[in-house]
Amino acid sequence: MARVGLLGRIMLLLLGALSVLVLATVALDRWQRRQEHSPYATRFPRLEQTAGIMTLLRDADAGQRTAILRAVSGEALKAEITDAPLLESGLIREPRLEARLHRMVGDSDGRIRAFTDSDMLRRGVDPAEVEQSDTHWPLGRLATATYDLPDGRTLIVSAFAHHRSLMPWLLGQPLSLWVAVLGAAVAGLVLVGTRHELIPLRRLTEAVSRFDGRAPEAVVTTHGAPEIRRLSRAVQAMQERIAGLIGERSLLIGAISHDLKTFLTRLRLRAEGVSEPERRGRLIADLDGMTALIETSLSFARGTAVEVGRRAVDIADLVAVEVAEHAAQGTPISLSGEDVEDAVVAGDAVALRRVVANLIENAVKFGQSSILVAVRRAGTVCQVVVEDDGPGIPASERSAVFSPYYRIEGSRNRQTGGTGLGLAIARQIAEAHGGSVVAEAASLGGARLVVTLPAIS
Repeated sequence: MARVGLLGRIMLLLLGALSVLVLATVALDRWQRRQEHSPYATRFPRLEQTAGIMTLLRDADAGQRTAILRAVSGEALKAEITDAPLLESGLIREPRLEARLHRMVGDSDGRIRAFTDSDMLRRGVDPAEVEQSDTHWPLGRLATATYDLPDGRTLIVSAFAHHRSLMPWLLGQPLSLWVAVLGAAVAGLVLVGTRHELIPLRRLTEAVSRFDGRAPEAVVTTHGAPEIRRLSRAVQAMQERIAGLIGERSLLIGAISHDLKTFLTRLRLRAEGVSEPERRGRLIADLDGMTALIETSLSFARGTAVEVGRRAVDIADLVAVEVAEHAAQGTPISLSGEDVEDAVVAGDAVALRRVVANLIENAVKFGQSSILVAVRRAGTVCQVVVEDDGPGIPASERSAVFSPYYRIEGSRNRQTGGTGLGLAIARQIAEAHGGSVVAEAASLGGARLVVTLPAIS
């Protein structure tokens, strides 16, 4: 269920409700059919009605019979009085029903006859076998009953196999079938309507995904459910607040950076005026370290996210240039994959080179005698892998090393220099380009840092 979207969840709920409705309708339909095909249950409404008609017409005056016949005839039974005897062709004598009618009417002279027919027979009974059988167990429902009235005429009561339908459009099909058809039609309409109602929500999701903290994305919609319209207005207001806060932060950082550099320049000029060489060197070294720390911290706080997609960057060439510069300084570093032709990503070349530089500088600090850099294209992504043969990064700290100012105790401590922001900045830039940076165990025994970026097809 965690992978099922909102539309899928709505459809599952709808289909579940419709399934319950169909099952309930089928069960009710079957129950009604059993009731119709089981005339020997606790109550016998047709027999009781037929017996009442016989008793009423037996005791009524001749002038009242016509009105009584019209009153008692309906959708289930039809009563008529004839002078001619009943034609029994197609009918099957039903002794049990006769006995019950005799008891209900209070007649013991044998003037009542009861019949069933092939439509009223119990399921699975062959009418031909019934004609040849002498058994007297109930075979079917009442189809026709006759009663010899005292004046010599014959009362004929006929029962209908099925009531006339109150809903002609059902065309004689079971109600459950039409409920299923109607449910499928309703489900289709709900699907179309729900997809239409979810369009503003999908657009809102796309706009929020594109928002990078700079200019707010237009997400306000004038149609859709009231909840979605309120949500879009709230998201629009939130984007404006975030963009405003980021703008204010940039102004504040710029002002702090300018003032700090001014004071640091003054302190350096004063330090250079110190006459003692040893003391002057220590002061200048401290000021240089402080300057590097402040610039790196301000760079991270300023945010290194860039507007990706501006131009294509050949990541293999970019890595080759950075590796060549370190090799020229005597760093034991080697590169593989520099000839990969399709290692092209979309983004800012300066920012991406900083990612590579930070990872190589990290390997230079902690590596002992060898650094391996590799570029490769894997499916839809490009990867840059930097390995060293240093002490490595414990598995429990491979996520924490990308946190700002985080340092591993032991071999990776302040004595190695640095601010603890190099990997954090690298991850920040990679994520701004839709990629990632992870730490793994290296084949050389040290750390293995892998940058993954979406490739241009």
